[in-house]
Amino acid sequence: MLAKLCKGFFLYVGQHRTNIHATNCLSGWTCTGKVPDEVLEWIRQGRPYSGYELEEEGTDLILTLHPNTTLTLHRTDIQKVLPLILTELSLREPKRELNGKQEAKQKRKEQKRKDLFEKSTLKNVALKIAYFGWKYSGLARQLNTPDTIEEILLQACEKCCLIYEAKGYRITRCGRTDKGVSAFSQVISLYLRSKEGEDYDYPAMLNTVLPSHIRILGWTYVGLEFDARFQVLFRSYRYFFPLCNMDLEVMRGACQRFLGTHNFRGFCKADRTQKDPNYTRTISYMAVDLVTENTKNPKLSIYSITILGHAFLWHQIRNMVSILFRVGLGLDPPSLISSMLERGVKYNYGMASEIPLVLFDCEFENVKWNKAELDLGKIWFEAVVQTTLIETLMGDGDLKCVEGLCDKKGQSIMSRPYIS
Repeated sequence: MLAKLCKGFFLYVGQHRTNIHATNCLSGWTCTGKVPDEVLEWIRQGRPYSGYELEEEGTDLILTLHPNTTLTLHRTDIQKVLPLILTELSLREPKRELNGKQEAKQKRKEQKRKDLFEKSTLKNVALKIAYFGWKYSGLARQLNTPDTIEEILLQACEKCCLIYEAKGYRITRCGRTDKGVSAFSQVISLYLRSKEGEDYDYPAMLNTVLPSHIRILGWTYVGLEFDARFQVLFRSYRYFFPLCNMDLEVMRGACQRFLGTHNFRGFCKADRTQKDPNYTRTISYMAVDLVTENTKNPKLSIYSITILGHAFLWHQIRNMVSILFRVGLGLDPPSLISSMLERGVKYNYGMASEIPLVLFDCEFENVKWNKAELDLGKIWFEAVVQTTLIETLMGDGDLKCVEGLCDKKGQSIMSRPYIS
């Protein structure tokens, strides 16, 4: 299934030209028109592809194909075959027709790759990964989402000839981080190509092709039964924030109320896919610690909340942090935490932002890592300069705007509306 926007500003589906006309605008290509019946029939016989996003705007459907291409199709024109179009349209460039020489070269290349994997062995390898998740759509591979950490990693493995192809490749992961969340010690396991009697330097190979915000920290061979999700001993998260107007001692005291085994239904997003979900989780450690002190203005000092446990629920950490912020600002009493844990009820409050959250550490039994050299100099330089530019523009007086984590309604400026 192939589709593209050609220079003539018409949508092509395979070799079929539609009368969907494109208009150039600031947001990209906007197209309107009707899909011919013969094209729709051809689409029905095509193969599925993921690479679209669907939105409604009035009586129109906005179908966005990656990258940055928008199609506006009238509902009446595609009502009968909408599900087919959504699953079959593709933005891949059509394959060029190869001449005899090019075709022979392509076949030799494919055969060489096939022979390479036939002569090699695959071993189960655990990779320790660090990534800054601000620009990515989470860790796990998702339908129609090419910018996930796993998708980018598997594409890098394929490019380095460590796996035959990325499509449908099975991996296990320690913690599934959401969109925007970072990790300093994520662990995944997958089968990679290896050579008898010789160890490949997997971090060196992959770090050369991975984006600078995704780094391989270490690797090790693991057994066939290894599962990064179920064999982890504990996971720890850290949430970084400026102190602002919060009472540090009150927050530290409130942390103690989370310790132990409780029903965290009031601190997570409900999993409606399970008939009888289990919301019981155990928190073994929780504390608030100083990270970077600002002697000029202590309210701008950076602290972190560290939470350690074996397993966590969806959005559990960010909801716990949000309530802790409200307690620190005096908007809610610390007893509210105990009440929510005992009753298992959820109140209407904003969920803390995903940006400051980090999967900080994951520990496994009898796993020794072959560590890699880490160079983050370029990222550090860019981040420091950007921060300095922002602070210079704001000025000393304007920096007070970050001192208020909540507005008059108690809605955090580091949060977004949240509905369970």
